[in-house]
Amino acid sequence: MRIQELRDDSVLYIDAQGAMQSHRFGAGVVLHVRRGIMHAEFAKYVMQDGERALAEARRFVLMVDAYDVKMHTTEFREVMTDWFSARPEAFVHMLIRSKLLEMALNVSNLALGGPRAKAYYDAALWESIGRREAPRFERRRLVIPPDL
Repeated sequence: MRIQELRDDSVLYIDAQGAMQSHRFGAGVVLHVRRGIMHAEFAKYVMQDGERALAEARRFVLMVDAYDVKMHTTEFREVMTDWFSARPEAFVHMLIRSKLLEMALNVSNLALGGPRAKAYYDAALWESIGRREAPRFERRRLVIPPDL
């Protein structure tokens, strides 16, 4: 896994299977732009962002642009579901285009005991949720520097 802090204060996590870029918007709101396959190693960075947000704002609102995600592995989903289960002040709003991702979020909600992970197919609606949580929230694209 390669990790690089970028000029816009985001952090890029990348390996041969996938990439994730993390943007912090304050007030416990974090955007993850993901591509490819999210496996268990990515989960530890999601949890780090979550712990930081919880320490700073007592909440974690994870806005995920998963439009270009091929899959979240079983291990990734299990680790994240366990982590979210122990943190009732953590929520996920995920922009998707895959019914499989929607089904996975629905299964997670069963384990979480309520609708704390929500799927969106409409980017404008998803962005409006982000702006409700952090007024300067905006959708960003995944940026991979040419020298990486």
